[in-house]
This record gives sequence, C-alpha cells and structure tokens, in this order.
Amino acid sequence: MAATGVDNSERDGSITRWLSHLLRWSSRAALTRPPETARYGSHPEQVADLWLPDGTGPHPVVVSIHGGYFRRQYRRDLHDPLARALVASGLAVLNIEYRRVGTGGSFDHTTEDVMTAISWLAERRSSRGGLGEEVSVVGHSAGGYLALSAATHPDVDVVVALSAVSDLADCARGGYDGGAISAWLGASPDQDPARYAHADLLRQLPTGATTWLLHGDADRSVPAHQSTRYVDRASQAGDPSTLHLLPGEGHFGVIDPRSPAFAAWHQPLVERMRG
Repeated sequence: MAATGVDNSERDGSITRWLSHLLRWSSRAALTRPPETARYGSHPEQVADLWLPDGTGPHPVVVSIHGGYFRRQYRRDLHDPLARALVASGLAVLNIEYRRVGTGGSFDHTTEDVMTAISWLAERRSSRGGLGEEVSVVGHSAGGYLALSAATHPDVDVVVALSAVSDLADCARGGYDGGAISAWLGASPDQDPARYAHADLLRQLPTGATTWLLHGDADRSVPAHQSTRYVDRASQAGDPSTLHLLPGEGHFGVIDPRSPAFAAWHQPLVERMRG
C-alpha cells in the first residue's frame, strides 16, 4: 500500500496542517442531525458528543476515543471525521473526551472516565431510546490503549485499536511519547516499574472481547511490534484477537476517511455491527 497524504504530514511534521485540512474536508458533508453534547460526569472534561444517524433506531453504538499521548492540547475533535464517516454508515457514535495531563487526568482518572462513559450509554438508552445494545470501542494511538483497557467492560463486544499504544513502558523508554506517558503515570518505567506493571494491558487478559488491531509498519509514533505482541498474547489467552499490518502506512491514515487504511477497518466494523 502506498503511503498516503496523511503519512507525508507525519514525515514533514505538519500534523496540525493535515488535521486542519481533514476537518475542513469532513465538515463539507452535511449531517441531518448535529451531534448532541452530553455530560457523563461532573468534571469539565467528562463530556462526549453523541452522533446519531437518521432513523429511530435502535442504532449500534461505537465509542470513539482519541489519542494524543494523554496531553491536554489533543481533544475529541481529532475524531470528528471518523465519527461523521461512521454515522453516514448507519452507526451511532459517542465521541468522548476524558481527563488528560494538565486537566486533572492521571492513569486512574482517565481509565475511569472511559469506563464511566461506556456505562452512561445504558442510562441514555433507557431514558431516551434510539441506541442499540451492541457496543464497540474504537481508539487511536493512546486512545487505542484506552480502548483495549475498556475491553473488560461488560457492555463491550468489539474493540478496534488503531496504531495503538499497547505497551506504555516500551513507548516511554523508546522516547516515542516525548515524556508524556511518564507525566501521565507520574514516573518513568525505571522510577516506578510496579506502576507500569499495574498499567500493563497484558495483565487483564483474557478480556472476553473481540479485538482487532491495525497498525502501519511505517509508523514512527508507535512501533508496530506492540500490536504484534498484544495480539499474540491475547490469542494465547483465548481472546479472539486479530492483527492487520498495513504496509507503508504511518500513524494517522487509520483515522483519515480518505485513506485506504481507514477502509481496512471501517467497512468490516459496519458490517459486523449492522448484521
């Protein structure tokens, strides 16, 4: 697979410009129903946008979790194009915000937020209807870590982890995160190995959920060997887990609806959730 325009933005450092272009492109597609912003908790960052397709439903739901290595400057609008594409395919999307470094977020806060947001869906379903019981979680980069950590939630059936940070210690030691993970966990792997062991996704296996991991083999933000390791261990533990390595892809094509890397997971997920 040839590298896409988004991968060029990764190489030349113009991620901000790529995102600006992507958001402008995505916003041209008018939606009949604008998203509803809802609170799933009392903290200012405990908010989410609920995007609904046309029709009365019940609609299967995708919980969308953005990345950004838990830094405050990265917000849920990173996934607005992803949400629009899923809604256009007939799925509801809960695009969540969560506490991050600099907004009161640490490991416990952030992971709690994700689980609470997923549980909020049941409250919304019972009070207003329109949402089905089928729930999948899609997360990118650090959001991929959070999506995989949410695989243990009883309402989650499928997790799609895109270019996922599935090994916090490996990212911190490799310098891929620029120190963000140590700030999030409050220590480096060498300073507090027990904390990293506690946060290791492998310790929660088996989760009982189906996991799909997609990763570009040219990703320079999160190494693809992390996804390979996770799928190997999840499969050994008995979880249905698959890996799709994307030749020539970098870190961002998987969340760009214009990219073949996006199509690699988008249509299979739509088909599974819509039956």
